[in-house]
Amino acid sequence: MTNFIQHITFIVLILATFMAGSEQAFAQENPIQIPGGSFHSILPEVEGEPIEVEDFYMDELAVTNADFLEFLEQNEEWRRSNIPAIYADSGYLKHWKDDLDPGENVKPYQPVTRISWFAANAYCRWAGGRLPTLNEWEYSAQLMDFDSAEEMNEFANELMGWYSAVDVQNTKTVGSTDIENRHGIKDQFGLIMEWVEDFKPPISNEISLDCGTVGRMQKLGNTYSYAASVRYITRMSFNPKMTTGMVGFRCAYDAGKTKQQAEKSL
Repeated sequence: MTNFIQHITFIVLILATFMAGSEQAFAQENPIQIPGGSFHSILPEVEGEPIEVEDFYMDELAVTNADFLEFLEQNEEWRRSNIPAIYADSGYLKHWKDDLDPGENVKPYQPVTRISWFAANAYCRWAGGRLPTLNEWEYSAQLMDFDSAEEMNEFANELMGWYSAVDVQNTKTVGSTDIENRHGIKDQFGLIMEWVEDFKPPISNEISLDCGTVGRMQKLGNTYSYAASVRYITRMSFNPKMTTGMVGFRCAYDAGKTKQQAEKSL
């Protein structure tokens, strides 16, 4: 009976976290508006009909260790010693010293990693938002401007190098990559990979991360093609309990909701 009561209590706490989001302030003070538009994905699409994305807001930066610590201080059910195995594997925040102590080797402004999809979702709800959808994240990532073909090619080469050898032992601090899209969203490349709401589309069951598959999926024919192929395929291999040192997240917000929040704060 005791175990049953503890289980029910935890479920209630989890639901409370998800429902509390609308009353929390944004984790980052000024999420950036991304005007809607369209883009091409490496996934199958109807010829001549690029993927449409509506206006939305997204955090400028990935969620940091300091941000996540604040979340854990207010939501004890998501602490390392409390989270049940159904919501995260054994690697959840294992590089932190303790539940509420990242330790000296974990910097406050490094992106938080070793976070499951469930925990990332809970954080964004608590922060008043949600995880970006796959299409929102990818659309934003392609909104970059280059001054020349040479600059574009150099960027593409850097991306290939980064995706070939992500260094999880020396993660930079957020905002340090000098990579940002035309609206000011930073570090979508070169820092970590990021959870998205729908990271595992149905096609994922037929795909594996091998050279042949990556080659066949490079359909964009532009700077992002190789990086996008690796990123899509890698993400599709994840499961929602998975935690790794190369995956963190940032939050997104519905445009209408954000405007309401802004008006409320005036």
